[in-house]
Amino acid sequence: MHRRVVLVVSLLLAIVATSQPGVGTARADSALVSARSAVFGTHNVDQATGAVRNDRVIFSWFGVSSFAVAMAGQVFLTDAWVPNAYRNQVPTTRAQIAAIKPSHILIGHGHFDHAADAADIAKASGARLVGSAGHCAFFRRPGVACDAVAATGARPGSTQIYRGIPGITVTAMSNIHSTLKAPTGQHPPLLPIPPSDRLVTDPPHADELGRLAGHLDDPEGGAVLYAFSVGGRRIVWNDSVGPVSQDPGGRAILAGLRTLGPVDLHVGSIQGFNEITNGLGDPMRYIDALQPKVFVPNHHDDWFPVIATPAVNRERAFFDALKTIDARPEVRYLRDPEDYLRPDRVTLSLR
Repeated sequence: MHRRVVLVVSLLLAIVATSQPGVGTARADSALVSARSAVFGTHNVDQATGAVRNDRVIFSWFGVSSFAVAMAGQVFLTDAWVPNAYRNQVPTTRAQIAAIKPSHILIGHGHFDHAADAADIAKASGARLVGSAGHCAFFRRPGVACDAVAATGARPGSTQIYRGIPGITVTAMSNIHSTLKAPTGQHPPLLPIPPSDRLVTDPPHADELGRLAGHLDDPEGGAVLYAFSVGGRRIVWNDSVGPVSQDPGGRAILAGLRTLGPVDLHVGSIQGFNEITNGLGDPMRYIDALQPKVFVPNHHDDWFPVIATPAVNRERAFFDALKTIDARPEVRYLRDPEDYLRPDRVTLSLR
């Protein structure tokens, strides 16, 4: 009888212990602390709770135009693809990005190099997707929620306010994707830059290429640019630069950008199809319209075999093009792979 009582009491104690609020939470917090420390830096993360410091804006780059972002303590993603076609190109994984528990994933457009991991990360982390109606329709599946902030076929330059992230006002502006246009002669063409030799030295691994094969035809679903107002700061992120001087909606986009600016920080794409004939003229027009104090490039790294090149190969052309702008921002030029998951490169204090 005594032995039976001991066994029952031991079982009850075990049940009670595992049901205590702090026990399961401690394990979850440990995983959260570890993931967020790796992505945002140990010095930016509370080592007991996993909270990211709320007096900063932090953009931690994990490839192409994908960033893990912390703003006033809120954690979310802009785009969601970890470009590891080359093994360990980026020092993180889909699982680790999901483990930082982003509340939202903001989609700039739906091509694979921007959103191939969006649905998987959203389902694993519980994050809400945010994007166009086209993005929400494409990513609709069990366990994935999506908020549409731009209608299908929305007029370029039109905006919608999104208040789904506490403490941050998000303005979503309908953008246009890059497109090859006839040369205008204003900027010298940026002819195809040789890719890196990693195709030979570090061949892509078949399992990742096989996984991506199912995403190569993912639709664009429209393009969206996001502006953030938080703690007295204004920030813009975009993952595509449309041919604004040659597209019918370009003037409306430039007018919209001028309304959003001037901004404290602009994290913007500098790679696009139009660079083959018009160089970096389009990125310069976005920068000129927004008049940022600080500009950070994206979508300029070695994100896929053959069709991409390391950021340093585009660096000189970028700074040459920047000389054509009167009000030039401070530039924090990101280089791959050394600036992946290096959050202090893109940090802004809140007032």
